[in-house]
Amino acid sequence: MSGAVDVQGLKVAMEAAADAAEGVAGRPMLGLRPVRPGTGGLSWLVAFTGPAFLCMDELLRPEESLARVRDVAQANLASEVIDEMVDSDALRALRPHVDVLAGAAQGMPAAVDALRRCVDASEALAQWGDAPERIIASLVALDEAVLIQGRAHAAYATFASVTEPLVQRQDELPATLLSALVAVEQAASAAGLGASLGGMLGEGMGGIVEAADEMARGHLTPLR
Repeated sequence: MSGAVDVQGLKVAMEAAADAAEGVAGRPMLGLRPVRPGTGGLSWLVAFTGPAFLCMDELLRPEESLARVRDVAQANLASEVIDEMVDSDALRALRPHVDVLAGAAQGMPAAVDALRRCVDASEALAQWGDAPERIIASLVALDEAVLIQGRAHAAYATFASVTEPLVQRQDELPATLLSALVAVEQAASAAGLGASLGGMLGEGMGGIVEAADEMARGHLTPLR
């Protein structure tokens, strides 16, 4: 898990950044987020009506670099995508269903082992999603989430592969086993484990880049 954040210190910094941004814009902001795009220090991305945006550096000075603003905007947008996809409650809800299936799936050690690994990774991802530092849009943190979710997705794919033959003869399965299998499938689907987070983020990068460019065009101060 990436390093902890000083929540109180960040709150104070956010208040200062909000005051500075509103001083530059001359009007109230709509929202603000600290961003670490992977290069340089912390930046502040602030949204205003328009839509309009302002990117400030760690010293709360309006950013002048177009490339930097694009990097910050892309990191923020990618973080928003991941934030929306990582449902901590749904990820934690998987374990009870797996426990039930483990009791009903006698003679299926490979399937149960895969699910246990899936649950462990899912709960690690839920912990990632609930961490206070998620308030910072960080590409390093996104890489961590993609890695953890990749483990959960791969383990679930192994489970699905091992149990695929059961689908062909589900009418022959004991009711308890069939019910447990269905419950696990539904819980995994709700947690988003049927797809790769990294793959989905990659597929959406074109839109993220386009949206970041649009945000840069709406920057309140000149960029070069």
